[in-house]
Amino acid sequence: MSLESESVDTDAERGYFGVTVPTRYKWLAIKAVTVLVYFLMLLPLVVVVVNSFNPSRLGNFPPSSLSLHWYEEFLSNELMHRALTNSIIVGLGAALVAGLVGTVTAMGFVRKKFRFKNGLVIVMLSPLLVPPIIVGVAATLFFVQVGVPRTIWWIIVMHALLGLPYAFLIIRSQLYLFDESLEEAAKTMGAGPITTFREVTLPIIAPSIVTAMVIVFVISFGEFTATQFWVQRSTTTVPVVIFSMLRTSISPEVDVLATIMLVVTITIPLLIFGIRRKFFGR
Repeated sequence: MSLESESVDTDAERGYFGVTVPTRYKWLAIKAVTVLVYFLMLLPLVVVVVNSFNPSRLGNFPPSSLSLHWYEEFLSNELMHRALTNSIIVGLGAALVAGLVGTVTAMGFVRKKFRFKNGLVIVMLSPLLVPPIIVGVAATLFFVQVGVPRTIWWIIVMHALLGLPYAFLIIRSQLYLFDESLEEAAKTMGAGPITTFREVTLPIIAPSIVTAMVIVFVISFGEFTATQFWVQRSTTTVPVVIFSMLRTSISPEVDVLATIMLVVTITIPLLIFGIRRKFFGR
């Protein structure tokens, strides 16, 4: 072995600053830092969930006892019921619209050749680049000028617009990996374009469509910045209600609503991914 390679090996064993650090300790340090980071990320969520069972209005932590009092208050609060229902309806509607439009758009971008394709990709991804507050103000001014009322359908369409870039990117990436010879074989067997898409293409790209719709739902369910310009009392959503309640007073009902929002945000994606795994195997 040459002197140069011996010097390199010695430096690798000693590590930085001439201190010898066994590999196992390095991995232990990485694991400890990772656990600490995730602990600090999840700790506020744990505090919110625990405080939702706190019978005291002051919200002292840790609570001296546990109670469902504020959950009973939530069940009798019509505004919170409406906000939760609206958020679920808007999230599911936006996921369906973004999934459909994202699939059609991704198919066109991958399978067709046309001018200004790169420029149109930038346009498709513009909701990711433009701050949501600007989207909210611009959409409000536009729809008010053309006389479109602020209904829940308006919110669904706008949330689908905000989530469309994610759906487009996910589905397009799956289409790039798609083996087009399978479609050619189906066409050779006499299948038309619609039959080929339904029987060959759709089953293969369906997992990516489901994933895209789940992500759009999560984005929609937690979207606040732009939504605050679009809602009315009858169409308000959970994030807007939470912000409105925090402006007046920090009530334990906020913890209850945040906990329910957290449960819905986690449960629905897990349920859909479970269904996807059962039917598509991945």
